[in-house]
Amino acid sequence: MIKSIAFSFAATFLCVGLALAAPINQVTPGSLTGTTGLITFEDVPGGASPGTNYDGILAFVNGASFAERFVGQSLIHSGGDILGGTPDSPLSLQVGDPSQNLNVFLYNNNSNVLDGLGKAPEDSPAAKTIGEGSFAVLFQYDQSAFGFDLVGGNIGEAHVSFFTRNGTLIEAITLTGLSNHSYAFTRDGGYRDIAGISIDNNDPAGIAIDNLRFTGPVSAVPEPSTSLLLIAGLVGAGLLRKRIRA
Repeated sequence: MIKSIAFSFAATFLCVGLALAAPINQVTPGSLTGTTGLITFEDVPGGASPGTNYDGILAFVNGASFAERFVGQSLIHSGGDILGGTPDSPLSLQVGDPSQNLNVFLYNNNSNVLDGLGKAPEDSPAAKTIGEGSFAVLFQYDQSAFGFDLVGGNIGEAHVSFFTRNGTLIEAITLTGLSNHSYAFTRDGGYRDIAGISIDNNDPAGIAIDNLRFTGPVSAVPEPSTSLLLIAGLVGAGLLRKRIRA
């Protein structure tokens, strides 16, 4: 009996370990399926550069919220905002200093985009900090796939970190050669545990994002990780019953 219970727990922990080990895949945007949610930033004030600054959390109903970083992350000003450290649990947003949080502006007289505001050097116009700041996205529902359009960029790098709801880092990916481009990501195995992402960059022109595509709430169907745990539990229960009968 004890061996059967031990086997059940071991199988459960093995499944959890496999889920956490699954990486993030960068995929072609056209391959995303089920991403019915869309945030375009068109329904908030923006305007021609320098646009509109937001010194608080920018929240969209039934979608996602945005701020400078997550609580627990450290921030260094080095040309642009550089993030470090580990977010606290549960994952929650941290607002930046006034005029160093978020900005929405009209890009190429076409559409509103979201960017992070860096720290302005002494005697420099505030407009120079647009796109140089970090920003974080906290999804209302855990994700297995999402994408966004990156705008601006001048062959620099952006660092995207993916976190679970308890602040655990799933993976960090560096995007290189930045320019106007669409990016999409999926969780290997289809696990829905991406609760948020943070992005910083060292691009000389700064970056912004638009058209965030994501998945909304799902029906009560077990997720792949949940299914594995249920299977492990059923196997353990079956072995336990055999032991008792013997």
